[in-house]
Amino acid sequence: MSDILDNTFNDTSRTLAPAAVGSQVALMSIVSIVTILLFNVLRPKNKIIYEPKVKYHEGSKPPPRISDSLLGWLPPLVYTKEPELLDKLGLDAVAFLRFLRLLRWLFSGITLLTCGILIPINVVYNLRSVPAKGRDILSMLTIRDVDGSFLYAHIVVAYLITFLICFCVDLHWRAMHRLRHTWFRSPEYLQSFYARTLQVRHVPKKFQSDEGLTAIFQSTKVPYPTTSVHIGRKVGRLPELIEYHNQTVREFEEVLVKYLKDGKIKAKRPTIRVGGTCGCGGTRRDAIDFYTAKLQRTEAAIEEYRAQIDTRKAENYGFASMAAVPYAHIVAKQLRGKHPKGTEIELAPNPKDIIWSNMNTSDGELARKRLLGWAWLTAVCFFNTVPLFIISVLANLAAVRTYVPFLQSWFEASPYSFAFVSGVLPPAISGFFGFFLPIIMRWLTKYMGALTHSKLDRAVVARYFAFLILSQLIIFTLIGVIFNSVEQIIIQIGKKASAKEILQNLHKLPSQIHSTYINQASYWLTFFPLRGFLAVFDLAQIINLVWLSFKTHVFGRTPRDIREWTQPPDFQSFEGGYIDVVLSSSNIVRISVDLLCSQGRTNGFLI
Repeated sequence: MSDILDNTFNDTSRTLAPAAVGSQVALMSIVSIVTILLFNVLRPKNKIIYEPKVKYHEGSKPPPRISDSLLGWLPPLVYTKEPELLDKLGLDAVAFLRFLRLLRWLFSGITLLTCGILIPINVVYNLRSVPAKGRDILSMLTIRDVDGSFLYAHIVVAYLITFLICFCVDLHWRAMHRLRHTWFRSPEYLQSFYARTLQVRHVPKKFQSDEGLTAIFQSTKVPYPTTSVHIGRKVGRLPELIEYHNQTVREFEEVLVKYLKDGKIKAKRPTIRVGGTCGCGGTRRDAIDFYTAKLQRTEAAIEEYRAQIDTRKAENYGFASMAAVPYAHIVAKQLRGKHPKGTEIELAPNPKDIIWSNMNTSDGELARKRLLGWAWLTAVCFFNTVPLFIISVLANLAAVRTYVPFLQSWFEASPYSFAFVSGVLPPAISGFFGFFLPIIMRWLTKYMGALTHSKLDRAVVARYFAFLILSQLIIFTLIGVIFNSVEQIIIQIGKKASAKEILQNLHKLPSQIHSTYINQASYWLTFFPLRGFLAVFDLAQIINLVWLSFKTHVFGRTPRDIREWTQPPDFQSFEGGYIDVVLSSSNIVRISVDLLCSQGRTNGFLI
């Protein structure tokens, strides 16, 4: 009975679908090459998309110049060294690049060890010991059928890979240690205000004032006094007003761009309909005068709110500055793990990194949000495993076709299209559902009270990684094991085996798990070419280029539009009062007009 089962199982499930893998690799390789060629052709003529930092860099730190030749972007990529990157990009970006370099080293070393040592050994063993009907071009490269003394080579290589990982991680960790020391000694960090500032959270109500914060620090008897302390204040509708102000500026600039299009002033001044609905009713007014008055009213409301901030209700957080950066670090280290007056004192993050809406969350509200967040996150992750069954079925189409007549007919009529679909659909469905999950996780993590964008990113990466391990490595494989087990039971029932014989074959479950992990490699061999293409497509920014061109030719664009469409979004630091906000509608309008003049569009028009 066991021989019958093994022979049947070999005929249906012991394949890694080389045709499906080959079709996916060929398709993604061709599309990736075409994308790279498009990128190289379009890059010199669309620098606003591909080189925005050249135009919008801050201070005296311009990025390396890139020539307009076809492969002109490669020399800066190769020859720009880490110290220069640290000076121009900052520690976070360099740490990310260092991590990518670590992965490149690891995967390159592992590839050399496995492809150079293990694959030849596996191929030799399969050619010697495995019948031609029981192997294919991909299974010959794996450990699935290897047995006997040949396995010692795999054990040795496993230890070599472990040593390689330890060596690379230690080497790059030491490099990161040096980078951190270099960054903390750099003028940019030492001269920044937040570097010598302490953040105080969970301030009790009776200490929620500047004097209260001072009393808290005096009670700690730290060796260095504070130079200034400020409790957070509720800002009311100020964020809404500022966003309303910024939106008005955008609308005003759009009117100006249309009025001054192509450097020529139109004979008729622009008008706007006020009070109408769907373009009907209301009154016509001069658009320039309307938006100028609107900006003046909004600015007055903002100034009024800003003048009242100091008298508004205090928040449960504040900030205390020290005279020097080392003083702040020493005090933060001394107060680590301590909670003077119930507070939590630590080094203040960069204000651009703070999620201000979560700063004033109380302990009770935070506990409630975390409970709800974890509940929603569990539900989302649970329902996101449903597509895994579809993916598992599609990844095992070669085995399913034996029991589904129309699939068998399709395979017999067009084996190439069958292999193409079975190779393209599983990774495509996985990529589609995988696109939304990190976005939902990020929103839920922010809702659960993440204080900074850095902590938010770390939490999302950790949770998404844990989900992928559980779903892809365990659940997805278990679905395959269950699928193959049910298949074997169906085969045995078809052979009229008894229940006792079926149960006696359960001892083969560990070997089924082993084989399933290896057989699922065909899915990953189709998934990673798709991910590689998506990475190339993202770097090429084709969608951004098409959308920007469409908006430019249809709606026109202002200098503000160019900045917003090409730059990463700026953090709006007005929400917490940590950074002072200076707004002036007249200055903004004047700057906008000056920018238009610099582009040769206003022809001397002034407001």
